[in-house]
Amino acid sequence: MMKNNILTVGADLGNDAFKIIGPTKRELFILNIIAPWHERRVISDDTRYPLNLLEVEVTTKGDNLGKYFVGGMAYNFNRGILKERTVADRHNGKAKDKGTLIVLLTSIAVSLIKSNTKKIKEKIVLGTMLPTEEYFRNNKENVELFKDKLIGTHHIKFLNPAFDGIEVEFEIIGTSIQPEGLCAINAIMYDDNGDLLDEYERDYSERTILGFDIGALTSDVIVTHNFELRTFFGIDKGTIDPLNRIVDYIKTDYKVTIPRHKVDNAIIKNEKLLVYGQDIPSFKELSKEIIDFEGRQLADEFSSKAAAAGVQLPDIGLLILCGGGSLLFKDMITSHLSRIPMIFSDNAVMLNAIGAWKNAVKYKNENLEDTITNLVAATKE
Repeated sequence: MMKNNILTVGADLGNDAFKIIGPTKRELFILNIIAPWHERRVISDDTRYPLNLLEVEVTTKGDNLGKYFVGGMAYNFNRGILKERTVADRHNGKAKDKGTLIVLLTSIAVSLIKSNTKKIKEKIVLGTMLPTEEYFRNNKENVELFKDKLIGTHHIKFLNPAFDGIEVEFEIIGTSIQPEGLCAINAIMYDDNGDLLDEYERDYSERTILGFDIGALTSDVIVTHNFELRTFFGIDKGTIDPLNRIVDYIKTDYKVTIPRHKVDNAIIKNEKLLVYGQDIPSFKELSKEIIDFEGRQLADEFSSKAAAAGVQLPDIGLLILCGGGSLLFKDMITSHLSRIPMIFSDNAVMLNAIGAWKNAVKYKNENLEDTITNLVAATKE
């Protein structure tokens, strides 16, 4: 097997959306939602956005999991049967979750699609992650369980006519699974081959560096010193907390339920939120007030949990923030932790996925040898 024929994929298994870095470093953002597939009475779909047309049949290691709508397709055509992660899933792991596996395998398949090719077969190394608490629980048993699910051959058949009958079969021959937050640190401090950048080796070798991943349901903090993992902690707060409060306010005052994904999208894009064609007065002001309150709560909990983990704020040499929540809570984090050196990535949402991709490249370079190299070695013996 030639190492150059093996592709690398990075995947951030976000509670709201999966972020994928494909073999060509193409970025994909796919909502973490599935719904049972059904025949639709639609004359034609809007084919400008193929990621909103994911209806698939999923087979993993010979086991047919069935047909599903995934991502935007599930959001639009769920018939009331929608599987998405909510506050109730805060402590429900991802390694054993069937929905997580379905969205992940579908997302990988999308990243492998090539133009003018209907039958695609690839071998890949996957870099991905688990929440810190789940990752380290019971001597990392969830890591091994997840790895066992992933290693092997998977087949995705795309059912929507927009994909013209494309089928993708891929074999995952290796995985690099890390705790969330650590991948973000790797994205910032390491090059595309997984080697530490000179500037960080020179300036941060004796510093305590934290990765602070603010997600949808939870936030994960990784503590490193001299580039070695020291400890970790999780916080039961994320973007879902202010979004749910805004949703509740709208439901109470306007007697209508708005999906939190729609509210989130309006806030991120700084757009009006329309209800029956009318925008909600003071929506931006209300959102800012609630987000600022939750941001202060998050900053306070970060400080107290860091102290409980033996990390004093003056000892933090660098705080690397990632995840959609780092954008949502940026003002409050900056204000309340202002003396700590911080990095807010311009691509914060994709940072974990970028780090996972770099981990996959490093795994491939360190663990997989070219068949030709092996043959030459065998000949000399």
